[in-house]
Amino acid sequence: MFISFEGIEGSGKSSLIKNLKNYYKNHALDVFFTKEPGGTELGEKIREILLDPTSEIDPSSELFLLMADRIHHVKNKINPNLNENKIVFCDRYIDSTIAYQGGGRDLDDKDIEGMIKMLKLPIPDLTILLDVPVEMGLMRAKERSELDRFEKEDIDFHKKIRQSYLNLQKKYPDRIIIFNASMNENDVFEEVLNYIKSKIDDRD
Repeated sequence: MFISFEGIEGSGKSSLIKNLKNYYKNHALDVFFTKEPGGTELGEKIREILLDPTSEIDPSSELFLLMADRIHHVKNKINPNLNENKIVFCDRYIDSTIAYQGGGRDLDDKDIEGMIKMLKLPIPDLTILLDVPVEMGLMRAKERSELDRFEKEDIDFHKKIRQSYLNLQKKYPDRIIIFNASMNENDVFEEVLNYIKSKIDDRD
């Protein structure tokens, strides 16, 4: 089973995934946690470039850097673990590219989806979308650490990303499940965990 996690900056993905890691550490399920960009050694180098506030990258170059990371990541991490029947949890995946580079950078969504199909990338069985108002998300991001290249973008960029995510959820309602991330961290964790457990039970 392949589960991805999505959301705007400050939506709480990192905290949620940390809590899920702690939970599944004490359970018998065979799970694998990874992220994009940065799920491989090559990916970490690409991630550094993409998040560096001093990097000057045009939207198309940004897209191709992310897709290069994804091809390598899928081949070396995601597919091998799925082939071993592990439950793969991935922090950001294809929907991030459509939301950030499509919605945020104004690249054509159809072109991005065409690349995904052409590369035969695996589609998640379930995508957890953490939704939070942009203002709240950016406030959280500012409180936790120094802002990266994406977090430093203006508020309209982040509003376009959030809207793109909401549009994706309407387009793929059976795969993308939206959760209110304005709640406290523990409540979000409990809601998401219970939903994931129900989907795993359905699979079995």
